[in-house]
Amino acid sequence: MRRCQICNNEMPAASKCLTIICKKRLCSIDCAATWGQKAVLKNREIAHKKAHKADKEKIKPRTKWVKEAQAEVNAYVRIRDKGRPCISCDRPDDGTHQRHASHYRSTKACSILRFNLKNIHTSCAQCNSNLSGNLLEYRIRLIALKGSDFVDWLECQNDTISYEISYLKRLKALFKKKAKLKELRFKRLYN
Repeated sequence: MRRCQICNNEMPAASKCLTIICKKRLCSIDCAATWGQKAVLKNREIAHKKAHKADKEKIKPRTKWVKEAQAEVNAYVRIRDKGRPCISCDRPDDGTHQRHASHYRSTKACSILRFNLKNIHTSCAQCNSNLSGNLLEYRIRLIALKGSDFVDWLECQNDTISYEISYLKRLKALFKKKAKLKELRFKRLYN
């Protein structure tokens, strides 16, 4: 026999209760009132959480937006380069080690290339973290991959830029969407 979701009593026969009460698995008008009060409180709590989240977004500093946008770009690069070896040491992407999105020109040295996908490739954690990008090997392989003119162009970029929050929000959303689409395509191709 079905039980009331509020008081856990047995439900009356279908002919003895209102249709709405039976559909919600409530045994009486009192339980329906209790259920309604809980629903109102739950809706208020959800609205409060949304408002709190919006308030936090308004006061979030630009540096936080930069980190979040960079995280989404890096996630996209790791998906884009899935299966490719490390750009610096040719270690294969076999799932036995962590993969990083490595910048040829560092984000501090050249902030204008921070989000440029031509400047970011996957590398193993050993090369990116412990060897600071293993730049000599990175350069050699980048020349072999893209050509010396391209590497010269990257090395000539020395401008700095301060990204606006509105741009960072759009960039974060764009790369989050691109990463999901790329992941879906990857799964379709290899599953």
